[in-house]
Amino acid sequence: MHKVHKALFCCGSRPELIKISPVYHHLKTAVNISPLLCNTGQHTDLLTPQLESLNIKPDYQLDVMREGQSLDQLMERLFIQLPGIFDQCQPDIVIIQGDTASALAAAIIAHKKGLPIAHIEAGLRTYDRTSPFPEEIYRQNISTLTRWHFCPTEKARQNLLREEIQEDRIFVTGNTSVDMIMKIHRKIKNKPYATLLPRKGDRPYFLITLHRRESQGAPMIRIANSLLDFAKSKPEFDFILPLHPNPATSHMIRDLLGNQENISLITPLPYPQFVQLMAKAYAIITDSGGIQEEAPSLNTPVIVVRNTTERTEGIESGCLRLAGTDKTPYYMN
Repeated sequence: MHKVHKALFCCGSRPELIKISPVYHHLKTAVNISPLLCNTGQHTDLLTPQLESLNIKPDYQLDVMREGQSLDQLMERLFIQLPGIFDQCQPDIVIIQGDTASALAAAIIAHKKGLPIAHIEAGLRTYDRTSPFPEEIYRQNISTLTRWHFCPTEKARQNLLREEIQEDRIFVTGNTSVDMIMKIHRKIKNKPYATLLPRKGDRPYFLITLHRRESQGAPMIRIANSLLDFAKSKPEFDFILPLHPNPATSHMIRDLLGNQENISLITPLPYPQFVQLMAKAYAIITDSGGIQEEAPSLNTPVIVVRNTTERTEGIESGCLRLAGTDKTPYYMN
């Protein structure tokens, strides 16, 4: 009888869950691998509603979030709580995705315990440690600990080769977020419009998402003021903005954008409804990394309100436009 190997997924954010989902479900079909999921609870408000829609039930649940806590305090709680899960689970491999605090903490603990690490979405780089912050720091450090690097693109592979990662440990696999969004879109594209939005008729709309930590404060104010001017200049369009639960972002956005007639501030949506919203948008204005990958798969153009992006393939192909965070109009040509 073959030994069953335990593969422990550690994630704590909605994008991580979405991107590990295809791998998790594929391993469920393997006869000698048992996939287990630890939800660190890093973004409980956003991740928990997605579990049911993605048919995933965590095997282990942490409680690391506290209102107003710093990155240092988050990492401290992860380092306190995660080792006990590793001891309880006794995994044979640890699988992480992306560039979150949960991913870095899991990688460090796994390395300390001598466990091999598989990194989904490896090799993304801006080589600017302030943008995105702290993600660029996290993913560079994760790469130094990882045994198997699963890259979404050849460019990501080349980044790792320049960093002297062994070539036989790097694999170009494509992007699991694209796999997931196309699967969801096939299911919902012919269904009635499911999202309940305060819109008049069937007007075209821009979809907006804002949450980046490095944009908080003055950059976010500049972005919001630019959006306000843009919305005023385009009364024939609606502007739909699901609010991130982080109060540092949501309170400021409510204050600056909440009174504009054609701007709708809504609560975060379940992933299938959000995919539907992306697919029907005229364009998306975002500082998200994942949306830069997902929206082009739906033929929806993206304006990136960041100063750098690790998804430069999208810029080169014309799917994305890098707009920065200065107060400039977001006109579509």
